Amino acid sequence: MGIGNGAGIDEKKIAKLVLHAHPSLLRWAPPCKHNFTPAQFEALKAVCDTIVPSLPPPFKDGEAFELMRGVTAEDVARFYEANASDEGVAEVVAASLEVLVRPVVLKTMLQVLSLLSTGWGTALLAVVGRVNILTFKYPVFRKFSRLPLRDQEKVLRGWSTSPLPQFRLLFKAFKSVGGWAFYSKVNEYGYNVSWKAIGYPGVAPEVRNRTEADYKQPRPLGDAHVDAKEAGAGLKSILASKGFVVEEVESFRSQSEKLGFSKNDNDVYLQCDAVVVGSGSGGGVMAAALAKQGFKVVVLEKGQYFAAQDMSTLEGPTLLNMFEKMGAMATDDGGVALIAGKSVGGGTTINWSVSLKTPQNVRDEWANEHGLDMFNSERYDKATQAVCDRISVQPNVDKHSIQNIILREGCKKLGYHHGTLSRNCASDHYCGWCTYGCPTGKKQSTAQTWLVDAVNTGNALILSNCTADYVFHGANPGGVKGSKAQGVAATIVGGPNRVYIKANATVVSCGALMTPVLLLKSGLKNPNIGKYLRLHPASTCYGYFPEGTGPEGRPYEGGIMTEYAPVNFRKPTEYGGLLETGVFHPGAFSAFHAWGSGADNKERLLRHGRTSHITVVVRDKGFGTVEIDKGRNPKISYKMSKYDQETTVAGMVQSLRVLVAAGAVEVGSQQLGAERFNAKGASPSDIEAYLNRVERRGASETTAQIISAHQLGSCRMGTSPSTSAADPRGEIWEVEGLFVGDGSVLPTAPGVNPMVTIQSVAFCTAEHIVQYLNKFKI
Repeated sequence: MGIGNGAGIDEKKIAKLVLHAHPSLLRWAPPCKHNFTPAQFEALKAVCDTIVPSLPPPFKDGEAFELMRGVTAEDVARFYEANASDEGVAEVVAASLEVLVRPVVLKTMLQVLSLLSTGWGTALLAVVGRVNILTFKYPVFRKFSRLPLRDQEKVLRGWSTSPLPQFRLLFKAFKSVGGWAFYSKVNEYGYNVSWKAIGYPGVAPEVRNRTEADYKQPRPLGDAHVDAKEAGAGLKSILASKGFVVEEVESFRSQSEKLGFSKNDNDVYLQCDAVVVGSGSGGGVMAAALAKQGFKVVVLEKGQYFAAQDMSTLEGPTLLNMFEKMGAMATDDGGVALIAGKSVGGGTTINWSVSLKTPQNVRDEWANEHGLDMFNSERYDKATQAVCDRISVQPNVDKHSIQNIILREGCKKLGYHHGTLSRNCASDHYCGWCTYGCPTGKKQSTAQTWLVDAVNTGNALILSNCTADYVFHGANPGGVKGSKAQGVAATIVGGPNRVYIKANATVVSCGALMTPVLLLKSGLKNPNIGKYLRLHPASTCYGYFPEGTGPEGRPYEGGIMTEYAPVNFRKPTEYGGLLETGVFHPGAFSAFHAWGSGADNKERLLRHGRTSHITVVVRDKGFGTVEIDKGRNPKISYKMSKYDQETTVAGMVQSLRVLVAAGAVEVGSQQLGAERFNAKGASPSDIEAYLNRVERRGASETTAQIISAHQLGSCRMGTSPSTSAADPRGEIWEVEGLFVGDGSVLPTAPGVNPMVTIQSVAFCTAEHIVQYLNKFKI
């Protein structure tokens, strides 16, 4: 049974192909050490080896066993023999947890590991999961690392269905990070130990087929992009050569001292008309609009710049370097995984191309219920059209991927409404690796469009590897608002040097997770900053289609999202949801799929190449918050409302029906403790009984894997500072000249992939900023 290009993977060939890529996109391990005690680390290592253990092969000599095409029994045996320890996974998980979770949360995790390092503590934590410890192999009271594998698995399974939500969330954290680390790890050749057995090719075909000429292509942003970290002590002269005033700003120096910022001789000062913090959907549009009007613009980006020829498309290294917190950022309790971009281009560099206009019912809601007339204006229509034209939005698809064919055909058989999604790429763009950066450049991210427009004017500079720390604002004599924005202080990644940018207008476009954090760290007091966070919570169901059943292809081949279907449970004008496909490369696959045992995990991965997914994305009615703690670290809280849980589980059931109708022989959900349902030959009553069990398990952040790729609304615009953070022009209520230009300004969740909506709003806000900046012209 087969998988074409997964056969005969040559490690050295992969190395040769990817070594031309940006060095950062080959680095896999987090750049830090852990502070676990030996006992805690021993327990963590045992947990990782329980998630991915060393096992005998799943077949006996001479026994028939289903293998992917080109995969040998020896490949599978080597894969089953490998465990997390052999691959150094525990060290990476420990370092990752230091990066991913807030100190107070990490403290709790370490306390649990300390308990697992003792016999009585392990027994106590087993009881928490309602495990009968009398079923343990004698002696019963042993520390976790000394238990046999079957008993270790009982403990983790018990946590996954524990009556205490804290332990369900703890299980999710260890299972997700451990699985991600094992299946995304690459060695010095850019190769993972599991790939041959699961038939995974490792990198995109476009990367494999590159020539030397491809690496020599000019980068779209040219020398208008400056990496502040690489520039080092030469940054000041580089900026001066580009026409920026680099004289010290005395007011910033005095304010910085009051804030406790350390003084450094290599600190850099520059002045411009507008500084834009963030280079994603909103920031890119802002930079282009302002630069085209002749204003000097500096765009700050805390990530790095990767052009198409830099992309390695290796899952682990790309997650580490192009995503917030390695793609494993989450709400404080770990309940919702938060997927957000961190590179020049932001989320537009790693999103899945879907480009949908703001639905009319949503525009009506924002105009009528929130008093924002802009959304039902001709001006907004023109902005949306300008956005769609610039990023090449079009509705055609030359060839659908296996997953999208399955969604379409299943819907057809059931009589469900479905349709084709518009995308910001050509109709022949057939790439399942775009979530790790488009290796061809055909996806029209802001780094391929708006930022290029900005730098081509000669008025804009993109400064990467710079993290904004503080928005300066001070007295505003004669102004309507009590304070006026003066610019930004940013730290060059790796520190301790800072960049101080004095500007007449400051635009914060850090995304709905980080924009409120920057504003709160800057001393702003409006209680609506960080409130009303929407996440478009999503969860996924899968169907397994062995070779010879269903469409040809692999789930990571072809356009990631080209088809959709609405969730029937809600009316189109309600807060409902959409069924869309999604791509899960091996690390993400293991992180988000249900886990029943080590053997269950490895068998699921053997089926990775023929497992198709349907994701329900919910327009959430409920909301969460973004705050900062005493250490000025982000605190992100979110609890799914009952209404949104009902929509999610209804979407799961609908997805499973579609997968069964399309011919899946096995289906399942990402609910904790979920079963793998054998759909082949199942009677209608068996199927209904299974779907009833899915409904009873529910779909919340404590009972299922919930993901968010769209974060919105945390600095929403409105007509009053009592209910919103920004006014209808996108300007922060309490500070003149401080604007927000990203998804955080949306009044509620739009219910569709938000890229076009965010860019349309930014386009309109930029018009107001131009009017504001014109006041400073001599």
